[in-house]
Amino acid sequence: MTSHMAREIAEIPAACARLLSGPADEAIRAAAAEWRALDPPLLVTVGRGSSDHAATYLSYACGIVSGVIPASYPLSLASLHRQEPRAAGAAALAISQSGSSPDIVAAATAMRDGGASLLVLTNTAGSPLARTSEQVIDIGARPERAVAATKSYVASVVAGLRVIGMWHEATELLDATERLPDALADALTRRTDGIAEVLGTTDRLIVVGRGPSLGVAQELALKSMELCQTTALAFSSAEIRHGPMQALHGDYPVLDLERGDPLPGTRTLHPPERPSLHPLVDPLLDLAPIYVALEAAARARGLDPDAPSRLTKETATT
Repeated sequence: MTSHMAREIAEIPAACARLLSGPADEAIRAAAAEWRALDPPLLVTVGRGSSDHAATYLSYACGIVSGVIPASYPLSLASLHRQEPRAAGAAALAISQSGSSPDIVAAATAMRDGGASLLVLTNTAGSPLARTSEQVIDIGARPERAVAATKSYVASVVAGLRVIGMWHEATELLDATERLPDALADALTRRTDGIAEVLGTTDRLIVVGRGPSLGVAQELALKSMELCQTTALAFSSAEIRHGPMQALHGDYPVLDLERGDPLPGTRTLHPPERPSLHPLVDPLLDLAPIYVALEAAARARGLDPDAPSRLTKETATT
């Protein structure tokens, strides 16, 4: 029987295509126009889990195409410590699939009340988070029944890339996002048997990225923990050399999204080869087939990829 997760991974290209036209495209254009008029020096992101990993990806993308400084807002400053941030003139981006976790809502509200121009990306248009702002993009990924987010993560990143591209008039990036649905469909056909075999047996994993791919590395480390009960960490390809590499020995599995030379003492894996579309969208082409490998690895372990035993689809934290 095909899992919900496998079906949702297969829906990723269609979910991205829906962002290119209709209500989502209109909301993206409106948000980009507001930020272009504001010309903020700072982009503050609000998110947790997969949504925060999407924010990492988008922070690098925004910084690469502009002089805007990205920063991640510590959620508990708002939810526990009741900070009143001084955010006048800043842009703020809040990302959440469900839009219901109290700490996300509190942080987004604090940004808005502190004077930031708040944009919300969510897969639940009527959620409490969506009600914190007039600028809301329904990413349109449609319901995800598997606990592990897949198509909503990719759709959040693509929606954010579209906003960044229109905000900064980055035509090459926008052209690449328009070709992304077909490229993702091709990526999902690429074989990942070797990666699935390792993920299905190892009890430890390091995932390495740099720039936007660090957000994908974080996402894959999280998914390895959720789906395969593997102790997994994500590092930048620079940071791993500042201490962590000392712990790598005995053919330690390393999934290197940057396709660098193997580190000593590791068994280094790379994503399947694929054509390059654009440096700011290419990490998504590496992510999609590894989602497939993770789903297969969970089943190989006798685990349910749709319903990890200790997790729920919506996690409310304060």
